[in-house]
Amino acid sequence: MFGTLPIVMAHSIQGRLDKLKQAIEFARQGLEGLETALLEFEEALSGEAAVRPESRKGLDLLSIPEVCQEIGMGKSWVYERIRSGEIPSVTLGHNIKVRREALEEYLQSQATVPRRTNR
Repeated sequence: MFGTLPIVMAHSIQGRLDKLKQAIEFARQGLEGLETALLEFEEALSGEAAVRPESRKGLDLLSIPEVCQEIGMGKSWVYERIRSGEIPSVTLGHNIKVRREALEEYLQSQATVPRRTNR
């Protein structure tokens, strides 16, 4: 990996590279937490985080907190899937909504079948 560098120097560089990777991972986790806190703050300001009735007639649109609750995942994860287009969404004003049917289709597309092993 390090070409003609002396072995001691290569180990020193590898150790520092490992520390750098660890620091980047901690920073990534911190930024993800910050993103979640900012999104929650924004939702609180807009009133989107308010409690909603359980059943609705017509289109069954879910807010981001409801999507998170339905699938047991964090807001950052859900927003990333929405941004990438994996989970289809609708933007109404400043609010992002996900049709329950679209969420169910996404979950169905993620289903895996366990492989059988020959014993």
